[in-house]
Amino acid sequence: MASIAAGVGALYLLQYLYSQKGKAGADWFMGNMASVALFCLSYGISLVITNPTLRIVLGAVAFICVCFMGPFFLAFGLDYTGRGDLIRTPLFGIVAIVPLLSIGLAATNSIHGLIWADFQFDPVFGLATVTYTVQPWGVFALLFSIGTAAVGSLLLIGAILSYGSLYRREATAVILSTLPPSVGVSFWLFEIGPVPQLHLTAPLMLIHVTLDAYAFVGTHMFETNPATQRMAERTGLDSLSDPVLILDTEQQIVGANDRAEDVFFNTTSISLPVPLEATLGVTLETLRETGEITVETEGGGIFAVSYTPLTDPSGESVGSMVVLYDVTDQRQREQQLAVLNRILRHNLRNETTVISGYAELLEADSTDPHHVTQAGTIAAASNRLKSIAEKVRTFENVQQRVRQPESLSIRDVVADIEQTYSTTYPDATITWTASPPDLRFRTDPELLSMLLKNLVENAIVHSESSEPTVPVAVSEGDAPRKGIQVVIRDSNDPIPDYEIETLRAGEETPLQHGQGVGLWIAYWCIRKLNGEIDFEYDEGNVLIVSLPPMAE
Repeated sequence: MASIAAGVGALYLLQYLYSQKGKAGADWFMGNMASVALFCLSYGISLVITNPTLRIVLGAVAFICVCFMGPFFLAFGLDYTGRGDLIRTPLFGIVAIVPLLSIGLAATNSIHGLIWADFQFDPVFGLATVTYTVQPWGVFALLFSIGTAAVGSLLLIGAILSYGSLYRREATAVILSTLPPSVGVSFWLFEIGPVPQLHLTAPLMLIHVTLDAYAFVGTHMFETNPATQRMAERTGLDSLSDPVLILDTEQQIVGANDRAEDVFFNTTSISLPVPLEATLGVTLETLRETGEITVETEGGGIFAVSYTPLTDPSGESVGSMVVLYDVTDQRQREQQLAVLNRILRHNLRNETTVISGYAELLEADSTDPHHVTQAGTIAAASNRLKSIAEKVRTFENVQQRVRQPESLSIRDVVADIEQTYSTTYPDATITWTASPPDLRFRTDPELLSMLLKNLVENAIVHSESSEPTVPVAVSEGDAPRKGIQVVIRDSNDPIPDYEIETLRAGEETPLQHGQGVGLWIAYWCIRKLNGEIDFEYDEGNVLIVSLPPMAE
């Protein structure tokens, strides 16, 4: 009855395990539990079978099941602790050969007798018990199963030692569950005890199944596993000073470095795992979508989010790692600069308007030619400052703009630029060509217009000629990008190398002060459009802009 009860209990656990199918180690433990169930049921039934042939068949089934228990448990230990790649190596293939070969040898034992011999009924307690001599291969196969189960237990012990209390209860229960069947097989194999005819492994399986039931149902055995921690360690968890959270596949926090504990838990006594949403107040999907989170706890701040999926060596997902980079100071500087920028731009515009107004009054009212010239110089300088303020606003708009691509006619864009600057700079001439003439292009029209206007204006205002000419040529770009290429020429002196180096570096430095705000605006428009710009000189500056088309 104990054997049948253990078999029924194993079947119940097998059904539960099916709901965990696909999780690290679950499939292999299903194999182990199926072996246990079949062993217990076949041995329990065999105790009431007196037909010699059927009794031998049931005995062979029980023997084969014991042979498979150990290798299945080893595979479970490897997969559960993040070493599943070893299961697909030739070394584990050798492990699998032993129980597989035992199937064939058991089926043909009557020919060679390599597993058992001298099979005979030897009833005790009114049961159809038997005795036989276990032959060399039988001894080897049974000891091999015990040995592989022991290796699997060592892997779980390693997980307990490495990862503390998180996996301690369930791993300990599973480790202890291997002892009763191992003791039972050993006692039976070496005929220890007063009743060697009885295979005590079967009733001892009740303890085995009870411990496994606790591990699976009473804890979170397959809700989280050491494979998540192991893969996280391989990504350098301990080397990061920023908060790091390790999540399992159910979005539960199963690990955190010291910085994360300080920020989110404020204690080392927190019992893991805990749901991510309960800790951060947002789901993982929201966290990834926003890319940023504000933490109000002591030691918190504004954090940028980095998400890294974790997979075992076989490519199966075992969870994820979230690294939070403290950007509090950066965001505060951005806010301060934004406020300062608005204040300066507003005041600069207002004050230069006042300066220009009074300079024009002085120029109109003065009869002294020298004073008239000075007033004109003041007005011109004020207008330049006002223009810079407007360009700074344009630059800010470029930085904040969300691209809005549409199909547009290059002819219309260049014609608009020509019309704009024929009014602003009536002495300048803008010539343009488009090849083919009906060329259309998909991009953000506002960014493209700002880009071309600033490059054209830059060529005009830096010209020493009183009547500058700026040729603009637009053509289809080279494959494979198949975008457009814009070539703008002037007859000015070469753009200084340090100006170009400043643009390439993307920042102003004490030794490199860009003089042309318009060139900066054009450069950042190009960056926004994922384009490139090249600088050449051929009796004047040649600016070559290559832009790819935007996707639908």
